[in-house]
Amino acid sequence: MNYPAASKGVSTGIFFIAPGGGEFTPRPPADYIFFSKVNLKNYMGPSDGKIDNHRANSDKKQISTHRAFVYGAFAPGVGEIYAGSRMQGILTASLFLICSVWFTLTLFSILSAVVGRVFDSLNGMESLVLPDLPFVTLGVSFLGIYYLWLWAMIAAIDAAVSHRQRYAEPPQASVAWAITMSWFCPGSGQIYTADRRFGYILFAAYLLGILLTIPAYRQLFQDLSEMTNSGQLSPNNPYAVIDMVHGLMARANYSFGKLFQISVRYFALAATIAALRQGPLKTDKRWTTPSAIYGLALVGLGWLCPGSGQLLQRQDKMGWYLLAGYLGSKLLIGFLLGNDFITVPTADGLAWIPLIVQWASMLEAPIWMMKGKERK
Repeated sequence: MNYPAASKGVSTGIFFIAPGGGEFTPRPPADYIFFSKVNLKNYMGPSDGKIDNHRANSDKKQISTHRAFVYGAFAPGVGEIYAGSRMQGILTASLFLICSVWFTLTLFSILSAVVGRVFDSLNGMESLVLPDLPFVTLGVSFLGIYYLWLWAMIAAIDAAVSHRQRYAEPPQASVAWAITMSWFCPGSGQIYTADRRFGYILFAAYLLGILLTIPAYRQLFQDLSEMTNSGQLSPNNPYAVIDMVHGLMARANYSFGKLFQISVRYFALAATIAALRQGPLKTDKRWTTPSAIYGLALVGLGWLCPGSGQLLQRQDKMGWYLLAGYLGSKLLIGFLLGNDFITVPTADGLAWIPLIVQWASMLEAPIWMMKGKERK
């Protein structure tokens, strides 16, 4: 049988045409030379991408946002590495380790100096007067540890959410996890609900609030030191000591920086819950259907963050009003106490106002749940 001449070394993908042209005898099927999978991929047209897509899907790593958050909280940097941001995670872990070593060495030097001075005083060699100690260095190193711990959590959540979005995976939505994230690291709940910009704004505000609390607590320790040196904190009258310390603590807790910090945390938590209820959990009826377990959860949420239970039940106005009443009353007491319009005992009496709002939030949500059948 005659075949047309073929060019030198032509491969048809099924059998080989002998070089030089002319006649040839087709090989048996068992001896056919087929292209390998790699060559077949190279010869496929641009519209045939099934092999590439299949390989990408098989290589995809399933990432859990919840697991990334836990890794970041217990081992800063590991959560980011787990979520795919390896270099960022290594940098976070390295900085955290450096600050931890710095803090440990500084604390050891302070304890060594204090213990040495105490023993010298007991032996009658020197009076018990503490030398200048590196408390500022200790505070800076501790602040670095705390800031990096917060960053490790929010960065791990951000990396995990970005990974899931990149591979078109469905978003994770859990009320319990969202509340935990927002409470320990304000702003991370917004990133968990895919509001990245707003999350980092709240995170920055919370870090600023921490810095604003430093002057209040610095003043607290200075006052305690002066009282100790002047003999006002005498153990002969413990009730007077308790009263003075309580007054100093009250002023620190009602300082602007402290109230700003807790306001950011409460608002971040409430906003996270509202985002979940308006988004992925829009049709969730567990918080409105009578249930003993979810009723107790609503009581706990009302204590943790007044108004959050109402937001879970999509009572938006009621929830935000309760939160505004709680934070507004605390800010008002802080303003009056900070400007000496009232005394500490008066502030203690006015503290019942936010407490009443808190209890109202705790009780209103489960009562509203129990009336669910009546509303139907």
